[in-house]
Amino acid sequence: MKKLSLLFLSVFSTFIFAQFTTPGNGTTYTLSTLSAAAPTVLVNNGTFYQMTANITIAANDTLLMDEDTTLKIDGGLVLTVAGTYNTTATNLLITATNPAVVFKGFRLESTANVTFKNTTFEYGGGIQSLTGNFLMDNCIVQFNKSGQSTGAAINFSTGNPVVKNSQFIENDLPAVASGANQTVALEFSNNYLFQNTKLNSNRPQINMGPSGAGGLSKILNNTIIGNRANDKVGGISVSGLLGTTNNVLIDGNTVTDNRYGITVTGNNASGTISNNILTNNNVETVPNNGGSGINLNGSGSFKIENNQIRGHLWGITLVNNKVADLGGGSLGSVGNNVFKDNGNSGVIYALYNNTPNAVSATNNCWREGELSTDAMVEEVITHQVDIATLGLVTFSPYLCAVPLATSNAAVAQNSIYPNPSNGTFTFDAEKSGNIVVTDMTGKIVYSGIVNKGKNRVSVKATSGTYVLLYQSEGKKSSSKLIIK
Repeated sequence: MKKLSLLFLSVFSTFIFAQFTTPGNGTTYTLSTLSAAAPTVLVNNGTFYQMTANITIAANDTLLMDEDTTLKIDGGLVLTVAGTYNTTATNLLITATNPAVVFKGFRLESTANVTFKNTTFEYGGGIQSLTGNFLMDNCIVQFNKSGQSTGAAINFSTGNPVVKNSQFIENDLPAVASGANQTVALEFSNNYLFQNTKLNSNRPQINMGPSGAGGLSKILNNTIIGNRANDKVGGISVSGLLGTTNNVLIDGNTVTDNRYGITVTGNNASGTISNNILTNNNVETVPNNGGSGINLNGSGSFKIENNQIRGHLWGITLVNNKVADLGGGSLGSVGNNVFKDNGNSGVIYALYNNTPNAVSATNNCWREGELSTDAMVEEVITHQVDIATLGLVTFSPYLCAVPLATSNAAVAQNSIYPNPSNGTFTFDAEKSGNIVVTDMTGKIVYSGIVNKGKNRVSVKATSGTYVLLYQSEGKKSSSKLIIK
């Protein structure tokens, strides 16, 4: 029995101490020096590093990612940061040692100050951010599952985090999220989202809670593409519980093939929804359960202008006590919203005002491609004329001219040669950024980070025509790529 107890204590001791925590004395570590300090916990294999036990960067200490290398993390492990995490590498890969056994993920404590740049995160359990001191720029977050973060690939709890110029591809959970009872004023701009919430849970690709009093959540110039087989996954949702103040700006986004385009739910929520292109967010099969281009539910007021809304079960739906200015109202909306083919059960619903509030909605194109009369516009708007308890919509004067031009970000310059190629080519980038190559159906066949100047890229794909999307510092461009 005594020998057995000693053996147990020996194994237990090994388990307890098979991890590494930095001393918290102001030391800055790189992967190289961290491996030297804990050689069995972070193994330097020459061409890559392998993390074999949990690591914690203590408050006051720094982890500086300064190498263009690969960090492989064993299954079930977590990297915790209570101090500073910074990136100066230009192309860093953080992945699972075995992609079939994901690592638990990253935990960023409330004391952490974090900058992720030029990094691909894959096959992990997501990033749980308890700090508001968070910046992500030019990163790729792909193929992650539930782990350290159970709400999204990146789940925020507080503050004013910034995520920009990044890709989120086929993560099991939403790309980003925060709790409906927490206050997070996220700036999420110039990102590319493709078929996130892969598990088809009832959560959108962007799933944010309230901004809090004095805060403003900004969702700007993102591309959000859904999977039509996932009928429970929406595009953008901002919601709040218990009347928490919520201010939001949703502008310049392209949202396609989701359950719905944009929804804002909760009381005391206000803001602006403008310049968005919302197309065929109609994978919901039951109209009463969703399918709106824009849905506003609760109380508060919104300015809605310059949106293009096509191919939904409902165009814009206003529910409960929401106040909306769609043109000519007190919030200063210029209108210029375009509607086409938003309907269900053989009826077109451009605007359904399911509130008792009057709505000013002038200078909009209610039936794109048609020269409308008052009667034709009346057919596609549900309001007091149809149900006496609803508020009246003022829709005249209205516009029905040619479609509005797409509002694109500035063009990022690049060149591809040879083109056509056998799949291996040089991509000459104006600045560092990231690229996505899709086939003509929109399926991703390649994604990666590129540096300023000449980058050698190899795409394994059958012969045919592809689209290469390049984005850098808020600029985007697309080019035709031919593989022989």
